[in-house]
Amino acid sequence: MTNLSLWVLLLPLLGFLILGLTGRFLPRTAILTVGWGACGLAFLFALVNFFSVLGATGAKVSDQSLFTWAASGSLQISFGQYLDPLSATMLLVVTGVGLLIHIYSAGYMADDVSFWRFFAYLNFFIFAMVLLVSANSFLFLLVGWGLVGLASFLLIGFWYQRRSAIAAAQKAFVINVIGDFGLMLAIFLIFTTYGHLDYASVLGSNGTIATGTATAITLLLFVACAAKSAQLPLYMWLPDAMEGPTPVSALIHAATMVTAGVYLVARAHPLFEQAPAALNVVAGIGGATALFAATIAIFQLDIKRVLAYSTISQLGYMFMAEGVHNYTAGIFHLVTHAFFKALLFLGAGAVIHALGGEQDMRKMGGLWGRIRITAWTFLIAALAISGIPPFAGFWSKDEILSALLAQANATGNTGFYLLWIAGLLTAGLTAFYMFRLFFGIFRGQYRGEPVATAHDEEDQIVEEAGAGHHTHAVSYYEIEEVPPVMSLPLIILALLSIVGGFIGSYALFGAPNLSPLANFLSPVFAGVHTPEASVGVEWLSTGLSLLLAAAGIAGAWTLYGQGFVYKENKSALYQLVLNKYYVDEILTVVLIKPLLALGRGLSRFLEGNALDGGSRGIAQIFAGIGSGLRRLQTGYMRNYALGILVGVVLIIVYYAVRG
Repeated sequence: MTNLSLWVLLLPLLGFLILGLTGRFLPRTAILTVGWGACGLAFLFALVNFFSVLGATGAKVSDQSLFTWAASGSLQISFGQYLDPLSATMLLVVTGVGLLIHIYSAGYMADDVSFWRFFAYLNFFIFAMVLLVSANSFLFLLVGWGLVGLASFLLIGFWYQRRSAIAAAQKAFVINVIGDFGLMLAIFLIFTTYGHLDYASVLGSNGTIATGTATAITLLLFVACAAKSAQLPLYMWLPDAMEGPTPVSALIHAATMVTAGVYLVARAHPLFEQAPAALNVVAGIGGATALFAATIAIFQLDIKRVLAYSTISQLGYMFMAEGVHNYTAGIFHLVTHAFFKALLFLGAGAVIHALGGEQDMRKMGGLWGRIRITAWTFLIAALAISGIPPFAGFWSKDEILSALLAQANATGNTGFYLLWIAGLLTAGLTAFYMFRLFFGIFRGQYRGEPVATAHDEEDQIVEEAGAGHHTHAVSYYEIEEVPPVMSLPLIILALLSIVGGFIGSYALFGAPNLSPLANFLSPVFAGVHTPEASVGVEWLSTGLSLLLAAAGIAGAWTLYGQGFVYKENKSALYQLVLNKYYVDEILTVVLIKPLLALGRGLSRFLEGNALDGGSRGIAQIFAGIGSGLRRLQTGYMRNYALGILVGVVLIIVYYAVRG
């Protein structure tokens, strides 16, 4: 096998270094040449990797050890690149969708004075994600894991003139550090148990470990997955990440960062297979998150936040699949999700671009006749995520639902039936909120203000700083389609959202030969037993999901088919869901404020009383001693003679008494 993963890794890093060091002095053509070129060449090398794995025979694994990173006695820790069908698939998704987002960004960020910095950060993000998925050990997976978090911090807070962007970047960074800590603890346990950290020694080991140890390792790994992939209870950073530029949202939510957790569970599946309890947790958290996030999305008014909660929900689907041993279905949905979710975010960006930065659904509508390319591609993406055949999301989502029902039938476990029902309900809610969003943007009458006005103080700060994309209202007749550099990625992603599902479309036919992706990934998951659903069970599950999806679309048409008309609703349930179940507010009261109060109290006590007070007390003691001794040093001879006399008398008395 040809393994060019090192080139896939180094080219984005080189692009980041060139743009980071010289970007401010380069013309925009040169910036695009470096940014696009680095990601484009990385994609070409990833394609070579993919076809090399596809044509290989046998184990289809290339484990390159490039250099020794650390050596201590008999312990050797090497840096290497691991290429197998799973990493080849991930590299294609990361670099391919990442390249389309790079191209789109040239139009979206055209007016930004930090154009060079944005592309430097994009290249760095691709480098970090490639390192994560191509590393051959848990140690360098951790390095990539942390660098992805750093890159997301930089991109979410790209418009650092906005206080809200900085707060969102800090929130994402802190929550992801919680996951990083879980991953570090898991790596410590892996090293203690196996004495190695490379995949070949840990995941390729034929021996088994104690169930308790396997459970501890995998649950700690899943803490990291839950943080990075925004699952309950560590999902709160993802909606706030919408403060970054829209291409950043597409990159984070579709191709790279949030899929890292799904990849890690699939990569470490030999460990999870030895910990059934941990897999049940993965499936349970995934199901709860999928339904929970879908309920929040149905009432959101910011178009990017609707898509953010949709991402959280779809990631829950992927974890449900992995929780019932169907890792292939999870990766399949990861791939199709990359197509249609990137398209949704880039389509939302096109709408925002056309409306001068507006993101509020209440100020949209009637755009079907003004931005036709965006409208058609957005419709394709909405159909795909809603699970309507023959679009990509239908095949991957229904394979997951069939796997859940098959697992429930095989085990007779009520919990898996509940997960299947949660998946069906989520499918219906997904179709409803996606077409609520679609109708709200493109149907009815345009509801925006016809006169351009400053939106708020923070956007004015951004405008003055030259960061571009400040919000202002536009006239309906000023709305135009995005330039070709932005519409071309939309068209390509729309085509992928139409045909992309056929790489794994055997769920309804029960014929593995019709699933190229499953066959391609089969060497990775060769030892995994996945319950098989009968054709009748598959049709039952698929029929119900289609019925609920159709009901969701019909409900959205009934309420919003003639345009989105917002009416203030004071009901307790509506306000509860609209305000995201007050999770942030509850955490602020229960966790953040007490921690801040504790920190301030400890600061006052430790710094004021203990440290400062203690040092002042010691100083006063020595000052008192010095003051007493100073009185003995008068400078008068008679005082010194008197002192000598008293000393002599005391010595004589001492010896007299003693004798």
